[in-house]
Amino acid sequence: MQDKHLSPLNLVNRLEDILIAIFLASFIGDPLHIDSFKLGIIFVIITIVWEIISYLCFTYSIEDKQIVIKKGVIFKKVIHVPYARIQSIEHSQFFLFRPFDVEKLQINNASKSGSHDQIILSAVKTYVGAILEEKHKQYQTQDVDVNDDVEQPDVKKIEDNNQEEITHGYAQYKISTRDIALYTFTSFRVFITMFLIAHITHGAVLDFAISIYQKGFGSNLVSLIAFSIMAIIIALLLSFIYTMFQFYDFTLVKEGKYLEYEKGLFTRNKVRLSIDRIQSVLVEQNVMGKLLKIMTVKIIMASDGSDEESSQAVVLPILNSHKYAEMMNDFFEWIPLKTVEKFNARKRSIWLFFRNFDWILLIIPIVIYFIGWTTLSYSLVVIGVFTFFYTLGNAYFKYRVSSIGLTGNTKDDYLIVSNGFLFKQRTYYVGWHEIQSMRFESSVFMKRNNLAHIVIRIRKGDSAQIAAVHYIDYDGAQKIYDWYRQ
Repeated sequence: MQDKHLSPLNLVNRLEDILIAIFLASFIGDPLHIDSFKLGIIFVIITIVWEIISYLCFTYSIEDKQIVIKKGVIFKKVIHVPYARIQSIEHSQFFLFRPFDVEKLQINNASKSGSHDQIILSAVKTYVGAILEEKHKQYQTQDVDVNDDVEQPDVKKIEDNNQEEITHGYAQYKISTRDIALYTFTSFRVFITMFLIAHITHGAVLDFAISIYQKGFGSNLVSLIAFSIMAIIIALLLSFIYTMFQFYDFTLVKEGKYLEYEKGLFTRNKVRLSIDRIQSVLVEQNVMGKLLKIMTVKIIMASDGSDEESSQAVVLPILNSHKYAEMMNDFFEWIPLKTVEKFNARKRSIWLFFRNFDWILLIIPIVIYFIGWTTLSYSLVVIGVFTFFYTLGNAYFKYRVSSIGLTGNTKDDYLIVSNGFLFKQRTYYVGWHEIQSMRFESSVFMKRNNLAHIVIRIRKGDSAQIAAVHYIDYDGAQKIYDWYRQ
């Protein structure tokens, strides 16, 4: 295919640059004593001319073994991406582009060059994506080490013949409205939503709500509780709508050695990736999820993208505990779920987790000593009491969920790392070949108490994901470390 330009609809994507130009003109016009309207017109004209020139200077070419991107107005740049180096291709189609059969493509490769060389075709015909997917699929079978740029042991991944036969299966997951509601309810997004509303409106919504409450309900406790419940319901509804836009008609399909998921209402996102590219499977479950026995499954991938979508994807937003083994076997059947050896955090870790953070509370009595008892002092005491009980509960939670286990003793086996943070349990399934590095940590004082840490680095995007377990038995940590060093 010869050099081609993007679809002219790409200029629609650049409308935000025009809005930024208008805002910038209004922001700097008054301090410089320049007519903001005239300055805005000049900025808009410059922006439009620049975007047109940038559009004309950007071309792409689909060749037999690679895709070539040429771009740059002042400084020309040519980017070659072999199909064998591509991790995944993300398809995004804004609903206004659907009648024109145009979509956005983001090509994630295995380099660590970062977002500067990230390949984004912001407006191309859908047949271009189909051609790239077919080219990508053809080169998946080639023996290419996608982690050449990663500091990893120089060992090729071993796959037996039986596993290759098993991966050629089919499985499908489709989200329901009930699942979306559960995802909203258990994600604590409602509290973030309430905070954002209050922050964006600078407290105006809160002041308005308080005035309405005082006029309509008075000040009795029952009315206050009822009003608070109503506010939470509204925030839940807003969070549900946002989640619905994000996960509308979410579908995950496993076919052979590929996973493909599709989601979104206004912008439809579609990603197809090879199972061989997965660095780790991550299972998350917070306190609400534990009570309702549901969890979320994500996959961690290596790519040149630093954004969350290209490096860590939600593939099973809601998974019931009683279907956990079945669904994991359907989509990730190569991962053993049971450990042959497992080491939990020592009970002493409750105090250690608590101590590591709560020493900062010592600042409160020092501040009160110097400023005396004021309104600020009472606020600090309230914050201190809340922090004390919150971190104590979090320390106990971390102790309960922290563990590390092995599914076997060979390089073909997996490490299962479980830890906790802010009342959310994270469980990583990572193979020996996907571990970038492992650190064994034990200070003099820890060794005296027979304690150690294991810290693992997993490739995530163009950086790394840290999976660590703290305060386990020294001998157990040594076994894990010896397994990695074999």
